[in-house]
Amino acid sequence: MNTSEFLMIAASVVPDRIAMICEGESITFAQLQERVNRLANALSASDGLGIGKGDKVAVMALNSIPYVETYYACAKLGAVFVPLNYRAKKEELTYMVNNSETKAMFVGERYLEITAALRPQLKTVQHFICYDTHAEGMASYEELLAAHEPEEIFTDVEDPDPTIVIYTSGTTAMPKGVVLTYLSMSVYVTNTMEPANPETHDVTLLSVPIYHVAGATAMLSSVWGGRTLVILPQFDPKAWLEAVHTHSVTHSFIVPTMLKRTMDQPEFDKYDLSSLKLIAYGAAPMPYEVVTRAVQVFKCGLMNAYGQTESTSTLTFLGPEDHQIPDASGEEREKKLQRLRSVGRAMEDVVVAILDPQGEVLPAGKEGEIVAQGARIMSGYLGLRDETDEAMRGGWLHTGDVGWMDEDGYVFITGRTKDLIIRGGENIAPGEIEAVLEQHPAVDEAAVIGVPDAEWGEEVKAVLVAKGGGKPSSEELTTFVKQNLASYKAPKYYAFVKELPKNYLGKVLKTELRTRHGEAKDG
Repeated sequence: MNTSEFLMIAASVVPDRIAMICEGESITFAQLQERVNRLANALSASDGLGIGKGDKVAVMALNSIPYVETYYACAKLGAVFVPLNYRAKKEELTYMVNNSETKAMFVGERYLEITAALRPQLKTVQHFICYDTHAEGMASYEELLAAHEPEEIFTDVEDPDPTIVIYTSGTTAMPKGVVLTYLSMSVYVTNTMEPANPETHDVTLLSVPIYHVAGATAMLSSVWGGRTLVILPQFDPKAWLEAVHTHSVTHSFIVPTMLKRTMDQPEFDKYDLSSLKLIAYGAAPMPYEVVTRAVQVFKCGLMNAYGQTESTSTLTFLGPEDHQIPDASGEEREKKLQRLRSVGRAMEDVVVAILDPQGEVLPAGKEGEIVAQGARIMSGYLGLRDETDEAMRGGWLHTGDVGWMDEDGYVFITGRTKDLIIRGGENIAPGEIEAVLEQHPAVDEAAVIGVPDAEWGEEVKAVLVAKGGGKPSSEELTTFVKQNLASYKAPKYYAFVKELPKNYLGKVLKTELRTRHGEAKDG
């Protein structure tokens, strides 16, 4: 199924319903359909951009209505949508654009300067379009739409055809492009959401970036369901609360860091949140103290969603009923409290298992790697055959997460096979931080681990061996890292040791390191 049909169906069923709201602007489903058709014609015009099936179209911008319009226009043409992580470093952005062989690039005003700096290195981009202002050397988005008619375009696509490439950080320095197909996106959306209905009207709040798989699936699910999508350009706890209060939001996805910051707002109690039906959270470990507090604070349903970009979002979920804790003490209460530490059970359209190192499925209670199978699994990493084969060996998607499953199928995550740190929903590879720290003149060796944090899920901690006896200050080291990497990758904590624990091959023993230095503090 071509995902552009989601919009066609909603526009015919609820044409006059508000489809999207962003910063005071709103648009109905009928208007959204017309604008998407205009953009699709502008993209495909032979005397214009000449975008066709399989061509890549990238976006670097904050969340907005035009951002969503761009996806649906691409889908109409069978073009591949590439949302870029604007928090990435210049080298990473250059790699993403060149690796995807992007032909046209849409840019928000906020990112004009960095785009200008990148342009000489972007090998395949033929057209630049600016969303919200007139920029030198770029077409104007609104003028592009105005110059073309809203004629309907139909493009035949096959289920295995790619519709979106989302770049995700891994254990290597450069991000990997996860290829998601029309089948994977359609299966996820249609299995988790009822189609548009004139009799029902829910409101979804989008507060995670569209370059995150949870943001991408939200813009598809909301349209398929005929919901109003309230778009926050960026997350802000006060703006989130005001949006729920003002627009009677019923559903929202939020990462644990956002959930904690929202509950910590001094004026939290002044907002009317009674319209909320469900808050889904995920993308990072949820601190136990945060989820138990959320159970008390929010009167709506809560759902923990665990998954990956490679699985088109959710693999397992801990549903609202699992968050309802009995008041009376007893075995049922203890089991419910224990399962709040889990990520729930598998979705109906996927198979989740625990494997040992030999690839055998383990019984309940045994720890191993969490793996999955299903129609929603990625088709691969763009241009990376070896990495794809490694991730998909044995016919399973290997998540890199270690955990176990109880007798009722609840999955508990205990670690990560690749030592990836997830801070506030952002994946951080320790290796690239270690490489930077070891360039500091006062650092001999560096090992980086994640430590628990109530607000961010995890924080970055560096364990260092000093060079020449002198220990640089935490402030000096943080400044040094931020000069070379994105600021959110800089360690918050530092510890100095005489030597790092290693095996006989010289590999640092991260497990032992976590045992010795796994506390969220310096030293």
